Amino acid sequence: MGFLWGFSPQFSLSVLWAGKTLPTEALYACLWSVWLKQMRNRLAVVVVASIVGLGACTTVGSSPATAPPITDPPVTTSTVIATTTTTLATTTTFDRVAEIQAIFQDLEVRRLQAIMDQDEPAFRAVFANDEYEERSMVELDLVEVIDPNSGEFRVLEIFFDGPRCIAVGAVVDASQSTAGGGLSTDSDYVAELAEGRWGYSWVGEGWRCDGPHPFSD
Repeated sequence: MGFLWGFSPQFSLSVLWAGKTLPTEALYACLWSVWLKQMRNRLAVVVVASIVGLGACTTVGSSPATAPPITDPPVTTSTVIATTTTTLATTTTFDRVAEIQAIFQDLEVRRLQAIMDQDEPAFRAVFANDEYEERSMVELDLVEVIDPNSGEFRVLEIFFDGPRCIAVGAVVDASQSTAGGGLSTDSDYVAELAEGRWGYSWVGEGWRCDGPHPFSD
């Protein structure tokens, strides 16, 4: 079924429809009906598309796009541990304290060993001052040594630390080294370097390497 256009002998517009010739007025009415139907169909399509588009816009507007959450990088901490050197006196480090204590500990063990052995030359060798050495000779007969290596010399304070003289505050624990011995009272001990070796120079109070030796002429 279709349209077949043509002209009548009277030069009026006519169309052949299903084997019949329609007059001009009928043709116009038919065309107008077809056009209106097509326009209604197109209008419906436009309206549906508009509604769909409006819904999409409304959805986007009501739920704005958001960027993914930013995750902070893991916090790295470092722990920095400060190292300090324990000091006694003004410039004496902990290692130097151990060295000084070792000097006096060696002198004390040698002194006790010489008394135990009744070795006078060895006993005299632990002193750096002649006068103090002579005053200490009575110890050879008065002190009974049990175990020379059990005596403990404990440095409590360093008063002076020089290249040739060291003065400390200390106690001596002779409870295991001598008969009837015990912990001595806190006293000043001074060692001096003489002929390349350290030796006792003074024990008591009143001199700490400052100025002339009390037994000097």
